[in-house]
Amino acid sequence: MPSQKYEKVCCMSCHYHCELRPQPTIKMINCIENQYCLWPDKNTYLKTGIKLALVNTHYNFVHAGFIFVDFSRYNVRLFTNSKWIEYLTQSGLRLILISDRSMQPLALYWKKRCQEIFSVISTSDTKAEIEKKINVSFLGHRDERSHRKRLNDKEVRVLDLMLAEKSVKEIAKTLSETERKVYAIRLSLQNKMGGRGRLNTIISG
Repeated sequence: MPSQKYEKVCCMSCHYHCELRPQPTIKMINCIENQYCLWPDKNTYLKTGIKLALVNTHYNFVHAGFIFVDFSRYNVRLFTNSKWIEYLTQSGLRLILISDRSMQPLALYWKKRCQEIFSVISTSDTKAEIEKKINVSFLGHRDERSHRKRLNDKEVRVLDLMLAEKSVKEIAKTLSETERKVYAIRLSLQNKMGGRGRLNTIISG
């Protein structure tokens, strides 16, 4: 697949909205405030919710910034390889993923593999669960709870190839697997991500 050109990462802590990635501004480098960002920065309602319900109502004891990642199905093509993590973690900020229910197995996959991802907030979480996850993160601790419904390496690779519009035959050749094995992996993806209809919606979105 062609290399991904990522959106800028801009701080939302004050009205300056300074850029952190790919090139931090001089003002940002000299800033003494905690830095909070939403990335990708397209969902205005989500940004407002983060500022009002999370950032402004919780004290950050570690005095370190966070990037809240809009881990929704609309952005799935960003998240099927590790390049986005490399891009965001170069900012020096920690990550909190805000995930659709269907995207949660993929979010949990990356959380297991990246120490900079402190928590995964799901849209199906209760208010109490969200409060707990934010409090733990702002205390400087990762949410270390284990989850069974998490994608594995092969499932993420197959999802990536499906998004690239590869056929089962092409996927089998790329992964050096039988077509029967690819069908089995695809069925597992469906089960974890909400069923065949939901997976098809994610891929075609």
